[in-house]
Amino acid sequence: MRRTSTRQAQLNRLWGAACAFAGVFFLVWAVSFVKAYVLNQGLRSRCEAFHATSFPFEKSCIHGDGTVEGANGLVFEGAFFGSMAAAVACLTAALAIEATRRK
Repeated sequence: MRRTSTRQAQLNRLWGAACAFAGVFFLVWAVSFVKAYVLNQGLRSRCEAFHATSFPFEKSCIHGDGTVEGANGLVFEGAFFGSMAAAVACLTAALAIEATRRK
């Protein structure tokens, strides 16, 4: 395999990884939207301490006994922010390689 074709293959893998991580990010964002605005729509009416965030979407309630209802889990938010960071890192690397190739 020639050097240019190896380099092109590596660049293609970077673009593919960036697209995959962006896809995971948007999928998790859509799931959080559905969870917040469809599943937990009536949460405010039966809640003592209501909490809402917009990035990622979340509507949660803390009841008097300390239980939390409707909150996003740690794994869920880890996938959300991790996929966002990985997509940005892959895009930055791919664009940097493209910029140095064009010189």
